[in-house]
Amino acid sequence: MRKLLFLLFINLTCSSLFSQDSTLIARTKTFIPIDAYRKFAEEEPDPEKIKIINGDSLVNVPEDFYPLKRKNGEVRVKYEPKDSSFLELYKTVVFNAKKENSDKTTMKYWKDDIKIFFEESVPKSHVNDLMEFAQSISKDIDSLNIERVDNIEASNYHIYYLNLKSNIDYDPRIARNSGYYVSWNGKQQIYDASLKINTENVKNSITQRNHLKYWFFRSLGYFYSSDDMDCYSMLSSCKGYRRASKKDLEILKYHYSYGVCKGANLKSFEELTSDMQQRLKENPNARIYVVHQN
Repeated sequence: MRKLLFLLFINLTCSSLFSQDSTLIARTKTFIPIDAYRKFAEEEPDPEKIKIINGDSLVNVPEDFYPLKRKNGEVRVKYEPKDSSFLELYKTVVFNAKKENSDKTTMKYWKDDIKIFFEESVPKSHVNDLMEFAQSISKDIDSLNIERVDNIEASNYHIYYLNLKSNIDYDPRIARNSGYYVSWNGKQQIYDASLKINTENVKNSITQRNHLKYWFFRSLGYFYSSDDMDCYSMLSSCKGYRRASKKDLEILKYHYSYGVCKGANLKSFEELTSDMQQRLKENPNARIYVVHQN
């Protein structure tokens, strides 16, 4: 069996690789479109290495041909397909897809480890509760690491409670009640966050803890709400007590999976997933990869 590897170069924040098994010769060869070869090679390909397959001119290249080989932190991960209902829900909570002018909204995510500093205004039991929650929702996600630090200089996430006794509002950009504020760079990577709970408005300790978890979960992807989520879910449009549902965790895990393109806008995400889903429909045995570069 010979494997034909077709590279599709897409001008997004990452690329896709597509391969399909074909029952030909019992030897493995790698082919790429001739236009892709010319993009990365300094000379024209050897005519003997060109084959016409399904009307496309393909060039046989060695395995170390750039960009097949990994270099400069490049990572190649198998594309993670999802059904249409999940993708529609994901687009709502990540890109606010049901709103007007959302096609340019971008995916936000944490690239570096999250290092949380808690002010003394946050009770120790609440600190422990949030850290247990953070570890539970991230334990199966290799690219999402959350820890607590003892000084604010070492942190990139600042959490505090605001009340009459502790009345320093460290981040007035957050609404007077409760919420969070995040900052991101040009790659849509979140690098700084603040979270505030106004305990003058949220008196009950159980509710304070729940608000703490709720806003923290939202800040992990600058997530929006969805009417299609169960009311108890973190990402639902309902008000009241929340917990991390299976759907919340599935969305979070997918969001931090490197089997999807990072930092894309809604239009690019839809184009890429539509193309990949169509290729899998046409070729169920195809292997599609997403290539990420630092």
